[in-house]
Amino acid sequence: MSGTITSFSHINRRVRNMDETIDFYTRHLGFYLLRRFLRGERESAYIGLGDVLFELFVAADASELPREGEGRLGLTVTGLDDVVARLRAAGIEVVEEPAVMTTFWGRQASIRDPNGYQIALREWEAPDG
Repeated sequence: MSGTITSFSHINRRVRNMDETIDFYTRHLGFYLLRRFLRGERESAYIGLGDVLFELFVAADASELPREGEGRLGLTVTGLDDVVARLRAAGIEVVEEPAVMTTFWGRQASIRDPNGYQIALREWEAPDG
């Protein structure tokens, strides 16, 4: 028997408002909308970045978003200071300012999406990345 795991297929995320979430990720973070669909009564969508799909679905109880302990998404960026300045100018909350990290070579900042989730913006330096 042979076979290998080659990459991520998709990542799921519960959201409050589908239109607002799609707009945030496509307009500000460079994602693309692949499709929107209904699964039963639940509104869902696939947005992508590179070859990874982010599957969004409207939460049954949006007051619980985000749930404690739900991890943050990490994105790789170039020009971290410029990216943070552009997002801040667009009214996006910067949760952590750009800073040198101790767990990898590079710097990181983080923002918050419309659903309350943190998104780490990581700019790698050699030998990492």
